[in-house]
Amino acid sequence: MRASRPQQRPLPPKRFLPRLVRDTARRLTAPTEPEAFLRAVCETLSPRLDRPVRLKFVRFPPGLELSGVTFAKADEYVVVVEDGVPGHHKLVIAGHEFGHCYYRTLDVHYPGGLPTAVRSLLSRPDADVPWDRVIAMATRSPAATDPVAEWEAEECGLRLAAAFHKVIGPQATPGRPTQDTLTERLSSSLTHLGGL
Repeated sequence: MRASRPQQRPLPPKRFLPRLVRDTARRLTAPTEPEAFLRAVCETLSPRLDRPVRLKFVRFPPGLELSGVTFAKADEYVVVVEDGVPGHHKLVIAGHEFGHCYYRTLDVHYPGGLPTAVRSLLSRPDADVPWDRVIAMATRSPAATDPVAEWEAEECGLRLAAAFHKVIGPQATPGRPTQDTLTERLSSSLTHLGGL
């Protein structure tokens, strides 16, 4: 188990997301697809948290009023994102869940390992997954029901998607971006969300 990192005051989304995207984009070549980018974000984000982040894409059943869920284990965060939605939506969903990880508004821990229902979801997503139990096990802490905390997470998702499309996604300029290019693209893509 990793040693606990000292608790630092988290940055607001408009400062946290540009840094996360910039540091992730340095290791990628534009254009990058959303799923590859999100996996790279996990690698960039993990050292900044109290445990690593693992990402899984799963097709959720029709009619489920849920598109992303995170399980906070003692040794990792497992972020599960709906696989049946367009790439832009995956960015928003995953970014929202990353926001909950970053702002620590997750309260469910599984020190002895994940329950059977969740293990079934992660290992055999096409099987008969007991979704009602899965959803119940992913309940967030009371802090996450606070409208400010929920908006913070949602802002993370929106900013991540906006930055992706401008900085490293298929609409971005091909080639490895320079630091100046990254800063210019991030500033432009985030202006409509309140700027940097």
